[in-house]
Amino acid sequence: MKRTVLLLFVVAVGAFAAWKIADMAGAHADAAVTADVPVWLEADSAAAIHSRLLYDFPWTVDEAREHIRERHPDISDAEIDSFVAAGYIETLVIDGQRRVHRKAPRNLALLNPAMSGCTGRGDEASDERISYVDSVLAYYDGTNSAGNAHEVVFRFRIDVPYNAALAGDTLRVWLPLPLDSGAVDYQDNLRILAASGPYQRADSLTGGVPDHNSLYMTAPAPAPGDTARFWYEGSFIARGQWMSDSDIRERIRPYDTNSDLYKKYTAFEAPHIIRMDSLARAIVGDETDPVACSRLVFDYIQDHYPWAGAREYSTIDCIPRYVMEQGHGDCGQVSLLYISLMRTLGIPARWVSGWMLHPGEVNYHDWAGVYYEGVGWLPVDASFGRILNAADSRAHHFYNQGIDAHRMCINTTVCGKFAPAKQYVRSETVDFQAGEVESSRGNLFYPGWDGDLEIISVTPTQQ
Repeated sequence: MKRTVLLLFVVAVGAFAAWKIADMAGAHADAAVTADVPVWLEADSAAAIHSRLLYDFPWTVDEAREHIRERHPDISDAEIDSFVAAGYIETLVIDGQRRVHRKAPRNLALLNPAMSGCTGRGDEASDERISYVDSVLAYYDGTNSAGNAHEVVFRFRIDVPYNAALAGDTLRVWLPLPLDSGAVDYQDNLRILAASGPYQRADSLTGGVPDHNSLYMTAPAPAPGDTARFWYEGSFIARGQWMSDSDIRERIRPYDTNSDLYKKYTAFEAPHIIRMDSLARAIVGDETDPVACSRLVFDYIQDHYPWAGAREYSTIDCIPRYVMEQGHGDCGQVSLLYISLMRTLGIPARWVSGWMLHPGEVNYHDWAGVYYEGVGWLPVDASFGRILNAADSRAHHFYNQGIDAHRMCINTTVCGKFAPAKQYVRSETVDFQAGEVESSRGNLFYPGWDGDLEIISVTPTQQ
């Protein structure tokens, strides 16, 4: 069959989750140039988190007014104050002073119902996103044999430029690596095609599915004027997955509550997977059927928690509680809320994360999985939510029991371990999507390095 290349994406640092890397680079550029020890070289965990908090909340309320008016010129001081009180403008008291989240000007139109027109995440998707779902459904109908799987060829890169603070040191780098077969049902056949130097694979070091899958490299810190570059090229098969309501009902069985799987995935994992009895029971009432409970929790998240630009996860004490208190959440935050609620109800649920690879939307992304006895794991993407404007009614709740084929799965564990272990605080304390870099002197936070994910080709593959 002729090889058809569907897309060629190069995701550079400016677009490489700019909310995390490029913005940080701008905020800390002066400090990185003038300080003897740059702000991005983190040797003390507590100091690192405090620095990230100050970055995330850069303004007092009065200082924030001009930034808010850049997007909303006609807004009054009284309205700003009322939006702060209502939580539409996120604030935090730091060192005794109320400060405003750097994404508040952009988030305001998403969180204020008078501006957004809704109180949740919305029920419509673009034609392109609907087409990804329709492709998977057509595969299960037997009318599109190449619509449910892609071979993805990609390249991850991390560059560490020279800085005097690193002179003579050795760099340790963890590059994100897609999970291979055995981790999730909809990804396998991982191959390393080329690399910049010797490496160790976390899945080989752990002898099983690692907490956060990575490809580990070391190299001397660069000399003046040079840049240390770490990269590898790889390929894997990404598949969509979906199961109809009738098939789930036909196969589902009562849980074996004594099984290791059940015990592991109904346990609570502080600080970000917690018991939420009051909210869980308020959502499902007396319902005990796990399929119905998943739909109720999925719909509740869709209806009550709009998407908004997120804080650094490392600065949040408990992410599900944060979503409840702030009234909004990004993809990973509402996924952790879903997992916490499902485990509270005695239904096994787990974290899955990595990247979304949809044409024009390549970015970090997190979702979840739910386990039904007799069925197995099914993906749940509470952030993608309902698609009520799709012609096929099966697409309306597709993401409550399925996933499209444009994904790269890297993690199935929250706050997991690296192989080999990191010595210093992580840049991503909850997840692992951008990469990690450290030296013997501390963790390298952004912008001490930069990186990109280049999707070289995506080719439909018959199953």
